[in-house]
Amino acid sequence: MTGHYRVFISSTYLDNVKRREVVVEAVERAGPMTAVCMERFTANDRPTVEVCRSRAAECDVFVGIVAHRYGWEPEGQATGEGKSISWLEYEAAREAGRPCLMFEIDPAVPFTLADLDAEPGRWAKAEKLARFKALYAGHQLPGIFNEGNLGLMVHQALLEWRERCEGKPVLPPTPRLETELKRYGEEALKAHGTLLLSGFKTKLRVPIDLEELYIPLRATSDLRGHGTAAFADARHAKEELQKEGRAPEVSLLDAFRLAAKVKRGGLVILGEPGSGKTTHLKQLLICSLKEGSEKLGLRAGMVPVLLPLRGLDDPERETVGHFIERHLNEQLGLSSHFGKKLLERGNLLLLFDGLDEVANPERREKVARWVERVLTAHSNCWPVVTCRFAGYGEQGTGRSEVRLNSKFLELHIQPLREGQTEDFVRKWYGLVECGLDPDSESASRLAEKRAGELIATLRSHDLRTARVAEMTGNPLLLANLCLVHRDHGRLPKDRRRLYDECVDVLLERWRERQGPLASVEVDQAKRALQPIAEWLHQEKGRTRASGAELEPVLEPVLKLVRWKAGGAKEFLGTVRDESGLLTGWGSDQFGFMHLGFQEYLAASEMRRRAAEAGEKQGAVLESLARSYGESWWQEVLLLFVAMSNPSMFGPLMREVVKQPSFAGHRDLLGLLLEEAAERDAEPFVELLRQKEENNLSLWGRQRAALEALERIGGREELEKELAGTLQSQFQDWLVRAGGAPAIVTEKGGVELMLIPGGEFLMGSLPGESDSLIVEKPQRRVTVSPFLLSRYPVTNEQYGRYLKENPHIKAPRHWGDRRFNQARQPVVGVTWDEAMAYAAWDAAKLPTEAEWEYACRAGTTAERYEADLDAIAWHGGNSGFRLHPVGQKRPNAWGLHEMLGSVNEWCSDERGHSVQHLLAPDPAGLDPMPFRAIRGGGWHSFARDCRAAAGRATSPDFTDVALGFRIARDTAR
Repeated sequence: MTGHYRVFISSTYLDNVKRREVVVEAVERAGPMTAVCMERFTANDRPTVEVCRSRAAECDVFVGIVAHRYGWEPEGQATGEGKSISWLEYEAAREAGRPCLMFEIDPAVPFTLADLDAEPGRWAKAEKLARFKALYAGHQLPGIFNEGNLGLMVHQALLEWRERCEGKPVLPPTPRLETELKRYGEEALKAHGTLLLSGFKTKLRVPIDLEELYIPLRATSDLRGHGTAAFADARHAKEELQKEGRAPEVSLLDAFRLAAKVKRGGLVILGEPGSGKTTHLKQLLICSLKEGSEKLGLRAGMVPVLLPLRGLDDPERETVGHFIERHLNEQLGLSSHFGKKLLERGNLLLLFDGLDEVANPERREKVARWVERVLTAHSNCWPVVTCRFAGYGEQGTGRSEVRLNSKFLELHIQPLREGQTEDFVRKWYGLVECGLDPDSESASRLAEKRAGELIATLRSHDLRTARVAEMTGNPLLLANLCLVHRDHGRLPKDRRRLYDECVDVLLERWRERQGPLASVEVDQAKRALQPIAEWLHQEKGRTRASGAELEPVLEPVLKLVRWKAGGAKEFLGTVRDESGLLTGWGSDQFGFMHLGFQEYLAASEMRRRAAEAGEKQGAVLESLARSYGESWWQEVLLLFVAMSNPSMFGPLMREVVKQPSFAGHRDLLGLLLEEAAERDAEPFVELLRQKEENNLSLWGRQRAALEALERIGGREELEKELAGTLQSQFQDWLVRAGGAPAIVTEKGGVELMLIPGGEFLMGSLPGESDSLIVEKPQRRVTVSPFLLSRYPVTNEQYGRYLKENPHIKAPRHWGDRRFNQARQPVVGVTWDEAMAYAAWDAAKLPTEAEWEYACRAGTTAERYEADLDAIAWHGGNSGFRLHPVGQKRPNAWGLHEMLGSVNEWCSDERGHSVQHLLAPDPAGLDPMPFRAIRGGGWHSFARDCRAAAGRATSPDFTDVALGFRIARDTAR
């Protein structure tokens, strides 16, 4: 007897839904077999019992699953029979002479009353179930299963039944399988073990060994074991999990050992686009095939199979066996039965890539449940799933989240660190040059030279900006930087050219694939993407949108570039799948790979429209000018003025100087002057020629214009020309402002305010609420006149320091876009780093006495103003985020955010602990004194935002709410 077999599956239904799915899969991977079960029946006009009995009798073999319930008893039976539908199906199969394979749950498996039949009649049904078990046990030996081995037992029993029926072994002998496994390993390494690097200008073509390029990634692990996954990215996940103390960091190559330790049977790896998820799966495959799975902490002899989840046809019907079979046949050209043999062998490392690439949340939810069933049915296999953060945890149909259950250990890939970045660059260059030059010694020397040049550039260049630091932490974008560097022998000296060339490299990949975009030039592709970038950027914080939102923006420009392969929907899909520049972020959401690309393309689009004459130019420039001073728009403004032919600096600044915000953002003005392709003094001269009595707004803007002209050159000549009214205006302005204008430091561009000397009571007032012992008693302190920065030192000011000092390590959070906006205070700096910056800018850190005196600004209360919300960002009003400087009301001496925003380092040394202040160590054992911190931060309680409040910590401590401001003695 040979052919295609039909297997009838019988059981109670409600308590066996998952088990029936497992058995269906076991049936379909046991050979040419089809599962026949009630959930697959079509509509029929015959009675249910009649249909079930006839189907059971017609099948080739009967499989029964018996758990804790007796089940439904159809009406119309003879008095006293009360047989369940499963009993009746079993009898029909026996009467037809069909072989019956019965599987009974192990009595040692724990169960509750909910697993039994419902009342009334629960216990009577339990007695009937016992009689049914005794009946079939008298006919054949049942298999005793638990939740982990049911599928394997059914599969093995069906194979043995096939062998008895067919009179020959069902599976080929082991030597044949070993031969096929060897061939599979060779084909898998060919397909996944190398990467073809390609460059834009030089058409670089180099296949490189992924194993040699791979940088071991690190990840934080979520050990909470409950079902929430609301993380925006890896940094957010790490911070949230660290609050609960449940986020140990681990090398991804050691993740299986950690999973086994916490009793998880699978892994889910979350990361941002380009973070290395797919590369890591390929490395697991390479390591398993070359060095053995035991090196990863897995069972010996595991065979890895890489499977893209977007290729799963039907998660409700397709078995993992069929999926493996089809994929290996299509992708590797292996025999049509090898996949099934592989699954029958078991002990597989199932590498499921791209859960987020499944089309929509509803389907993705079904795929997630499918993966869970795979783990349940194949307990001797290890599933690993990758997904982007944006595609994980989304709500599907409302029944469940798109996330895997607690049997999977959740891991979050962290960005590359500085040392890893440099390792990647060296490996990349070594592989590329050795792949091109057969003289390995010569190639190695060249690789070392070029890698060193790129590393030095990343350290010392304008490219040490916070935005570029984000790129170097992402393996895909870092490889892009390497390609640009090698193609040109350098990285461009400004971000505008860098973004331009990186975009070219990514877009050129379209043409290499000869797909729908092969006929579209790179410039045309950029032209099509620019309006999308500008449209996204018009809403603060928006980096993603749905296809439906973007299609009307895209359709008109596609006609201009003569895109012929469909409409906007097809274009978005093609760019997402082929370029890596525009990427999919979950369900029908599109966005650029890196915020810098969005900013660059938005600036390019606005620059294109501004170059047009007439009303359109005016509208664009007015829109940009209204955004002056907003951190969201700063990079767009800088990229806009960096573009030339012709330069739009003059026309833009003519609109900017009209804005009230022009007076308050001198640091931004300095950056615009530095970045501008051409600098035009005329808009500032025009502003200074204006005369209007008693207009403080005008005078403030004129003061900023004078500073701009001083940077450009020619201020002295202009002052002579306008000597009369200009000087009287500014004299009046000084009186109204209540103090002298700030002194701007030469290197960092930091505004320093004159703090008059005087005497004050330092420490807490008697009875001051929330005060600490170390703040008392009040003592009288005399302070000499000094200068103190108006704001905490900002990222843009610290960036100048990094640019001039390439050997200096960037602060801890320099690459994190939540804390690296230009006008935000720099955070994540140690005391030593703050001291070094101050010395570089010919300054110092203030003492605690100077800091408190300046904070009080002549007042004696807890705070220099009663309304804390008006003067400080703190945990009650900050929205738990870091804000740009200068948004809160200054004190009487013109100092902003002395309280809240960020804690600030002072120069004072304190004892090793607060306790030491109260009771100093008589033995003098204090090898590392702590340093003082003042002011309170954006996440601080209101009680900590007081003039006298302070604490001490280790000088190497860093925090997302810890920065500094600088001071100078007036004698300098």
